[in-house]
Amino acid sequence: MNARPSTDRLRAMQSEPSSNDRQPRRVVELKGFGVLDDGTTFAISVVDLSYDGCKVQTDLALIPGLTLKVSILGAKGAVPAVVRWYKEGVAGLRFNPEPEPAPKQTPRDHERIELTAQLSLRRAGRQQYAARLFDITPTGCRVEFIERPRPEERLWVKFDGLDAFEATVRWVDGFYGGLEFVRPIYPAVFDMVLARLRA
Repeated sequence: MNARPSTDRLRAMQSEPSSNDRQPRRVVELKGFGVLDDGTTFAISVVDLSYDGCKVQTDLALIPGLTLKVSILGAKGAVPAVVRWYKEGVAGLRFNPEPEPAPKQTPRDHERIELTAQLSLRRAGRQQYAARLFDITPTGCRVEFIERPRPEERLWVKFDGLDAFEATVRWVDGFYGGLEFVRPIYPAVFDMVLARLRA
């Protein structure tokens, strides 16, 4: 049975240098799912893997040029990718390590604190999943989605050691977006959240 590489390994594969020749491919057996820009989720089986892409089996017909996220079961996070080809239930994906830039934001009441950490997100009627956090203020944060929500949609945000609380999606750009907390985090609680995120 093949070892199951983590999503961190997939991300590391994206950043390693490539040559003009096709990258060596490793045969694997990994179960997971893909998520399209519109939030559609579908099952995939990754059958080979290289530094810059992978080959997957899926029942969903994928159109070349389509962007998506690839998530492996049991691993945290997801990897952005683009469909290069599709034929009879098999697709070739190329990893895309470039994050989409956040749009210009209006002035805010609190200074944005940049950091890289994890939190949990949940949409109404859906299961909770781990997501990346890029910055935070007492009134909101910028995150990377696995399931892409709609602007103005309500989500539940959870940090370790705290109960989940509501937030509103203010903007979405690809799989990145800004959330505004329905109730601002009290200063003392916010300091505790920051300390845990930085630990």
